[in-house]
Amino acid sequence: MRLFFPILCLPIFLYAHTLEELVELSHKNRVVESASHLLNSKEKAYESTKSSYLPSIEVGATYQNAYEETPSSAQNALKAQASLKYTIYDGGKEQSLYSQLKSGIDSSKMSVEALKMSLSLDVSRLYFGYLAFDADKRAKLQEIEQLKAELKRLQLFYEVGSITHDELDKIDSRVKNAMVKLHEIELENQKILHTFEYYTLQKVDSIEEGSHVKFVYEQDPSIRADIAALEHSATSLMHEAQSKKSQNLPQVTFNDTLSYSDYYFENKNLESNFLVDTQNIAMVNLSWNVFDFDTVTKSYESKFEEYLSKKSTLEHEKHKADVEYRLAKKSLEIAKLKISAAKATLDAASATYALVKVRYENRTIDNVAYLQSLSEKFDAQRDYERALLDVEMKKAELIYYSGKDIKEFL
Repeated sequence: MRLFFPILCLPIFLYAHTLEELVELSHKNRVVESASHLLNSKEKAYESTKSSYLPSIEVGATYQNAYEETPSSAQNALKAQASLKYTIYDGGKEQSLYSQLKSGIDSSKMSVEALKMSLSLDVSRLYFGYLAFDADKRAKLQEIEQLKAELKRLQLFYEVGSITHDELDKIDSRVKNAMVKLHEIELENQKILHTFEYYTLQKVDSIEEGSHVKFVYEQDPSIRADIAALEHSATSLMHEAQSKKSQNLPQVTFNDTLSYSDYYFENKNLESNFLVDTQNIAMVNLSWNVFDFDTVTKSYESKFEEYLSKKSTLEHEKHKADVEYRLAKKSLEIAKLKISAAKATLDAASATYALVKVRYENRTIDNVAYLQSLSEKFDAQRDYERALLDVEMKKAELIYYSGKDIKEFL
């Protein structure tokens, strides 16, 4: 009895990823996860610092054994105490420190957003790059099919002696070269698929066509997340410099300690009325760094110079971002013009090829002109499809350089 398993007869379908899915997966990779942990760390540090400025209570206990008793030291003594500590004034360091940490948090938040936006752009470039190679592959397959058909037709002519062997060899060599080029194109696409694994942490077997970038051209640019992260980072350094400077101002703290003691004298005659069981001591402490050989001042100046350096970098990056936006805008305009030019070239090459093919089949021109016309036709077809994809890529780049996440426009 023959057993039949239908499942073995089913083809294996590979799941194709859309651009939206690839971008979403890239936003969950380990690089983003690492940046998110760093953000959480800074938020915890901020909460910890806030708590450190609240009143603190410490409790403790002490057992004491004296080798020789004295009126002030019993042979055995137990002491328990509780202390309340609070910083009344620290020269303004508290607010500077809060501002520094808050700016650091804002910088990390913007860094996470900037990372996601950068990943969106990288993945979009890979996606449209893959489709461009796919367009090359389709054009090359059609060219190979055309060449093989022509090779088969010429073999018949060669068998009856109508053409020479060198004409046959020219077509055959063109087929072989086209096959090599096809393998190179397939290799490039495989490289892109493997690169997607780095971004998505998943095996990507194929890409689904059809994703487009919805772009409103009139949108005004906004501050990019990476530039905003630099701004917050510079602000954080400024507040850190101010916290260094505050160390030259008076520091006022309050301390209140309540203690209870039990004294156990072996010699009762040494017991003194000066020893008390319960005591409460409250203190207000004032400290002021009057002279330290400019240690604090130089520390402040060092940090302030670091702030000025970061500020200069920020201004440079702002100017660079503005240039990149204007260039991306111009590149999109040029890419749109290329579509019309590529379409006109394709129409002309297709019409020329149709005419050359008829003349070639009628033996009025040689195969050199035919092969050149064939190459021009498929090159034009490839260039036209690439021009369409290039516009999508240029739209994605302009969205990125305008300070927005491409994910929102898919």
